[in-house]
Amino acid sequence: MYAKCNQICDGRKIFDEMSVKDLICWTAMITAYEQTEKPEEALILFQKMQQDGHLTDSVTIVSVASAIGQLGDAKEALAVHAYAVRHLFLEEIFVANSIIAMLAKCGNMDKARLVFNVMDERNVISWNSMLSGYTQNGQASQALLLFDELQDSGCDPNPVTALVMVAACAYLGSHHLLRKFHEFILDSNMEIDMNLWNALMDMYTKCGDLETATEMFSTIHPGERNVSSWNVLISGYGMHGYGKEALKFFSRMQEEGVEPNHITLTSILSACSHSGLIDEGRKCFAEMIKLSMKPEIKHYACMVDMLGRAGFLQEAFSLIKSMPSPPNDSVWGAMLLACKIHGNIELGKIAADNLFQLEPDHTAYYVLMSNIYAASNEWQEVRKLRQDMKIKGLKKPAAFSVIEYGKEIHGFHTADQENPYWQEVYRKVGSLAVEMKMFGYIPDLSCALHDVEEEDKEHILKYHSEKLAVAFGLMKIDSGTIIRVTKNLRVCNDCHSAIKIISYIYERKIIVRDTNRFHHFEAGSCSCKDYW
Repeated sequence: MYAKCNQICDGRKIFDEMSVKDLICWTAMITAYEQTEKPEEALILFQKMQQDGHLTDSVTIVSVASAIGQLGDAKEALAVHAYAVRHLFLEEIFVANSIIAMLAKCGNMDKARLVFNVMDERNVISWNSMLSGYTQNGQASQALLLFDELQDSGCDPNPVTALVMVAACAYLGSHHLLRKFHEFILDSNMEIDMNLWNALMDMYTKCGDLETATEMFSTIHPGERNVSSWNVLISGYGMHGYGKEALKFFSRMQEEGVEPNHITLTSILSACSHSGLIDEGRKCFAEMIKLSMKPEIKHYACMVDMLGRAGFLQEAFSLIKSMPSPPNDSVWGAMLLACKIHGNIELGKIAADNLFQLEPDHTAYYVLMSNIYAASNEWQEVRKLRQDMKIKGLKKPAAFSVIEYGKEIHGFHTADQENPYWQEVYRKVGSLAVEMKMFGYIPDLSCALHDVEEEDKEHILKYHSEKLAVAFGLMKIDSGTIIRVTKNLRVCNDCHSAIKIISYIYERKIIVRDTNRFHHFEAGSCSCKDYW
């Protein structure tokens, strides 16, 4: 009772004063800690319970599995899974579901799928746990395949299923899939509450369709819009490079009596960062105190990103040093990216050294620092970093761009010769290079981070993955249709300049989504106004 009323300390006091504790008492207290998101305390108490001689039952194992899932402890997850197998707990559907969810939260989707596959009976929770696991672990394509199996199984999806699948479509950024899935929700007569409506809006923003998301927002009665509704739109406009519009929605939100939360402030600071609205961002950060909000690490990361992108590297570094808690990898990562943009080796080394301690196996940070050295022709330092990566077994992620063509999705690596259309695409890229130069295009050789001759650098730039994808789009997609490209890395300066010119020459709208944001290219300009 105390635990359910969120009086966990009072509940623990009564628990400790009990002279005799049975399994029900232990389980109730462990569950109380787990449900109030105190997984460490739940597991400490579980160990004490075992030391007291009590055997675990199926109800206890569910709470323990949830606590381990919250912690993301992969090693303990395997131990609990093995315990559940030995004691035949997996025969009970609610235990199997909890084990699947635990393994998924710990990133072990192979084991989770194994548990799922051997279940004699599955309910919608079983399916949702697997779908959610795939989506949260970056395997959205697997989630879509499993959803097809769900439809064939006779088990009816519920609103939670829809929420998960909306997130999967948003992750993939597939405009075709989002339309298809939105139609599925409508055709199934599923109840669409505000959570699902907000998720659909978010899906449209992340698939590059800001117009539809805005239309959906407009259909919500003003009295029914919650903070999440506003957050989706503010985040969406910021991600697409429309920072001033995001600020207008931020003002409207407060005028309509909706109180911003931490997510709102993260979104608006990010919007200011992407649009170079430095004074506005500083003002929003200062307003957090007025709103009785204590800035969190994610807000400091946004500020460092905003200041760093704008070239205020020393101010960003001073802000890091003034933080009340130790900066994490997102803060130092923002600093390192800013140093890469502005070619600051000194501060870049400080940021990189901290990142190498915090995330020693994160390839992207080594690549960023290597690129900083390469841009300054510090090739000896580049070789040292690449050797460090080799020793650690780290590999630079290959650039990869995808483009939708009808119901098909085509992918291109840099200098791709595996795509079935590669020869045709290469010919198109060759003619594009000639056309672009006629309109003033000059290759930005600083983007070819290799110690080779300049002629070779121009050749390397010509076959960047996003250029290949755009060339494919020009060849195959009708002139009145938007070309949509998604890249797994940040778009380089040279490709950005090239796509602007292509949009002018061919009078096409091209939307490119990279790891940071969306770029809307049209009539020779980009929504980011060359600031990203």
